[in-house]
Amino acid sequence: MSIFHGVIKVIDKISEIFIKLVQWFVLFLIITLVYEVFMRYAVGAPTLWSYDVTYFSASLFLALGMAYTLKEGGHVNIDILIERMSIRTRAILLAAFYLILFFPLWVLILDAFLPNVLYSWATGERARVGSWMPIIYPFKTWLFVGVALLTLQGVSEFLKLIYMAITNEDKYVAKSSLERVQEEIEEKEALLQEKTEEASNESTEGGTE
Repeated sequence: MSIFHGVIKVIDKISEIFIKLVQWFVLFLIITLVYEVFMRYAVGAPTLWSYDVTYFSASLFLALGMAYTLKEGGHVNIDILIERMSIRTRAILLAAFYLILFFPLWVLILDAFLPNVLYSWATGERARVGSWMPIIYPFKTWLFVGVALLTLQGVSEFLKLIYMAITNEDKYVAKSSLERVQEEIEEKEALLQEKTEEASNESTEGGTE
């Protein structure tokens, strides 16, 4: 099992590193959009590059953030089908989905996308939309890298599910939305109880004085 944990830890760390590298592009995107709005409506001189920079920036952090989102359980899930299952049953079902749906889909996309990326680099491909026409091969490259990272993170998630299926422990199984809501309710109830007890103690001490 130590091998499982080691591989999982390495892959998860890779996803965390990439999200930390690209998260600031959200701020960059906001700045460029604000600048474009100002130039277009206040100055009357819209930029030539805003459209391309906007989808370049958005695609960068979206593509390279997909793996981290999968790691954190942020992608859309149909929890209603699995939230009442046992840990082992849920893990086995989700692992089967990874084998049948997830890996075949993304491996085929990678296989089809790679020649396109290589061709784009070889020809110095440029965008065909807009008047700025920037080079497009970096854009295609980080999309390819994003899909590769997502597929790699899928390996980590699959290993987590295998571990759960074997041990029947919930160390890695993603919690359903219902479970997360229940935990939040329990935390708030505990906090409310703590505050109530503090207020009661303060009132008692004040009455004694």
